[in-house]
Amino acid sequence: MTEKKGFSLAEMVAVIAIMMLLAALSTPFVKGYIDDAYNGKAQIYMRELNEARINFEKDYPGTVITGTISSYDNIPACNIEDIYGQNQLSLGIPILIACKYLRVPTDVIGRYEFSVGNEASCDACNVSVASMNGGENAGNYNGKCACIDSMGKICKKSEDGSNTIVCE
Repeated sequence: MTEKKGFSLAEMVAVIAIMMLLAALSTPFVKGYIDDAYNGKAQIYMRELNEARINFEKDYPGTVITGTISSYDNIPACNIEDIYGQNQLSLGIPILIACKYLRVPTDVIGRYEFSVGNEASCDACNVSVASMNGGENAGNYNGKCACIDSMGKICKKSEDGSNTIVCE
């Protein structure tokens, strides 16, 4: 008798079919985990944006950072003397990037729109100092928002369908 080496075609087809079935069943869960990771990363960036705004306004008294940003097309130079000389004390978010107060997360920008100051608004906070709104690629944040209140808590509507506000 000869010894059998390797697998038969039927065994290989069965193994591949089982692997494809497992991959098909796990794909929706993996997408959900990826969306959750982006949502967490966006919340961290929103918190960093708020801290950068506070630090910039402390370092340069009289300045106010306000506005909305969803892409980084026009980043100005960090020339504070020109800003004070021209009495431009109300500045946009790109100045935080130009002056190295904030890093650029290219994988988060485009999925979310971030706002600070007077532009920040979200139905989850009475008074928000920074907020984010999910775009079409934002997973379960699509069309939803989260915000940071004056106490530094991140607030958002609960994901169970009710209109209750959850702050953490």
